[in-house]
Formats: sequence, structure tokens, C-alpha cells
Amino acid sequence: MVGKYLASLLLGLLIGSAISYAFLSQQKGLEVECLYAPGKFAYPPPEGKEVVIVYGFDANYPPFTVMQPNGTPVGFDVDLMNIIAKKYGWKIVYKPWDWSTIVQALENGDIDVIASGMTFNAPRSQKIWFSVPYYSYVHQLVTLSSDVRSMSEILNSGEYIAVQIGSTADEWADKLLRSGYNFRKLGLDSYVTALQALLDGRASALITDSAFLKPYLKSNPNVAAKLRVVGELGAPKVYAIATRPQDKWLRDKINEALEELMNSPEWIKLLRKWGLD
Repeated sequence: MVGKYLASLLLGLLIGSAISYAFLSQQKGLEVECLYAPGKFAYPPPEGKEVVIVYGFDANYPPFTVMQPNGTPVGFDVDLMNIIAKKYGWKIVYKPWDWSTIVQALENGDIDVIASGMTFNAPRSQKIWFSVPYYSYVHQLVTLSSDVRSMSEILNSGEYIAVQIGSTADEWADKLLRSGYNFRKLGLDSYVTALQALLDGRASALITDSAFLKPYLKSNPNVAAKLRVVGELGAPKVYAIATRPQDKWLRDKINEALEELMNSPEWIKLLRKWGLD
């Protein structure tokens, strides 16, 4: 009788162990599948090794990033990355990139960060990870000052509305078209060229963001007199610096420097320098 009891107990223990092992193995497998492989900047570099950051940006997005004719990049985000690099002694390699493929360039390792008015949103965060936000803005529908139509009338006019290809304004245009509005989308390579399309009559309106439009009109009052902001689209958005998910060390260092800068008097000076205050 005792023998049968011990046998049953032993069998139960063996079955329980097998089930536990299978469960733990499955969980371990899931855990491994969910982890990213260590990236280029997942961990601190060896002592004394130079850190070189390939910085990707839009070459024509004032006042955040602009490539000058002599090949020198300038702008709010350029200053921001230079301040971060100086804090840690990093070397920056500047690499202008087509905005419509810049996220893919980051994923592929062609660049290491994006700091160029990059909006933190759900579709992008499925592929790349962001720093703490550092600037907020709203999307706007803009037309000529002589055009007195309402937003609904413009969006149902069947006419061209200009956007930058690959931008969040482009996403807004697609969203509006899917929801049933009747207009044609004119996709161009920058907000500057999209604005010019409105000014020269190739488009009846422009979807843009206040982060670009407000400082641009400050520095171009002759253009400001020709435009009317019809209204805002959606909730406010934020800009952040984009990194690959697996580059945790790099992202942590960027966040540390960003928060330090944003809580210093230098932050207000930087915003004022580029008309973003």
C-alpha cells in the first residue's frame, strides 16, 4: 500500500516537474523573442574609445535643420545635437537624408539618430524609440488671405492641398481623405516647397505645423501678410530625438543631457535664437 502511495507521489512529482519545465521553457522562449539584439550603442563604449554619432536630418526644415549652400547644417536641432555632443565629447557626422525614408535609414544603421523636428507618434514608435519630448506644436490648415472659405469647404473643394511627403502633415492628409473629404494631395519634398506651392497657385491650401510656420512667418513678414490660418487639425504633438530601440545607452545619455539643458537658462536662449519661444 505504501509502495503504491510512493509510486503515485513520485509520478505526480514527475508530471508536475515536466509541466513546470515546459511552461518555463515556453516563457523563456517568449522572453528571448521579445528582446532586441544588442545594438551599436546598447552599452557604454570601452574606456578611451571615441564615440561617433551619425546624425540624420531634413536638409530643408527651418528653423530646426537647414543645410546651407556651403554644406554646413544650421538650426535649432543642429544646435541641440552639438550641445549634447559637447557635453559627452562625442564626434558628430552630419548626414542630410530624404525625409520620406529617414526612419528606414535609422533602422538600417545608415544613421544613428534623427533630430529634425521628428514627431513622436504611434506608427513611428513601433519601429524606432524616442527621447523625452522637447517641443510641442499643432498642425494647421493654411490658405491665402484672400480665400475666405471654411475648413470644411476647402477640404471638400476637390482642389490640391500641399504637404511634405513622409511628414505628419502627409499623414493628416491621408487620414482626412480616408474619412471622406474630397481634395487632391500635392506631395512635395519639404514644408518650404509646399508653402511655395500655395503661394504660386499650384495648391489652394497647405497642411503644415506651427513649429515650422510660426518662426518662418516671423522672419518673412511679407509672406505672413499673404496667408491665413484656417484652423487647427487634431491635438498638439511633440518632437523628440529618435534612436534605434536597442541603443539604450545612447538614448539614456541623450535624455540626461536634454533634461539638464531644458532646466537651464540656456534653453530659453536657444528657443529665442530660432524664433521658437
